[in-house]
Amino acid sequence: MFELNEKYKDFPERVSEYEIDGKKYIVHSRFVGEKNIDEVIGRLAFERALKETLA
Repeated sequence: MFELNEKYKDFPERVSEYEIDGKKYIVHSRFVGEKNIDEVIGRLAFERALKETLA
């Protein structure tokens, strides 16, 4: 884990806080540009449309 922190330390980071069952979780996300944004957005849009259609 420490190796990855060091490797990606200069990339943009987002910190999100979530509370689940009264316990607080802090999630650190780093944007390293290793995903094809077109594929990701297309998949998310498809999954959302499917969920809304079947709901």
